[in-house]
Amino acid sequence: MLLSFLAAVMAAQSAGQPSVSQAPAPSSSAASAQERLDPRYVDCVEFLKADLELGRIAAQQWVDEGGGAPARHCLAIADLEAGFPKLAALRLEEIAQRKDAGDDYVRARLYSQAAEAWLEAEETGHAEAALEKALALVPDSAELHLTAGKVYAAQERWQDAIEAITAAEEGGFASAETYVIRGRARYVLGAYERAADDVVAALSIDPVNVDALVLRGDLARRGMTIDVYYDPPEKK
Repeated sequence: MLLSFLAAVMAAQSAGQPSVSQAPAPSSSAASAQERLDPRYVDCVEFLKADLELGRIAAQQWVDEGGGAPARHCLAIADLEAGFPKLAALRLEEIAQRKDAGDDYVRARLYSQAAEAWLEAEETGHAEAALEKALALVPDSAELHLTAGKVYAAQERWQDAIEAITAAEEGGFASAETYVIRGRARYVLGAYERAADDVVAALSIDPVNVDALVLRGDLARRGMTIDVYYDPPEKK
């Protein structure tokens, strides 16, 4: 889950970043940040991808050697990928409090990552607390509204989830996952036509998104026929 955020978050420690509300989309941010990462951090992440168990041991050794925030972040990701989301969330919050973590932009992203880890651990109260810390640092962040939408949906605060994801979308941050979350919230509230719009948006991005297809089926049982036109994914 968090691997898509690695480059953008940790590279920001050593290079100037715009405020979160002005940040580019995560994919382009991560791509440009990749070139500025600590080579050992890159190696640590690649090791995790190749061999999670040994990579996690190596990350712990780097932490023990005084590797600072990058080492601790790599270890947190290792914990998450190994199935220990609570431990990962605690580590991420600890990193966000360190002096060497970076500026408010970086710290907000770390708290946001912690919130998502808490969600994976099904600890919505802790997720909301981490989210509040992130928003306190950069309250106008469109990107953080994505995380807020996930937290509110997990708490079944459906209208709050809709508003958060809409705010993120207006700021240039959206994904198939978040369209599905907003669509599900609208479905629960009985706004079936708006939910159908979100299904179309999600499937236009990811034609095989399982959650979008499930929601499409739920809407069909409510009499909503959804036609989605897209180019089929290329066969590899």
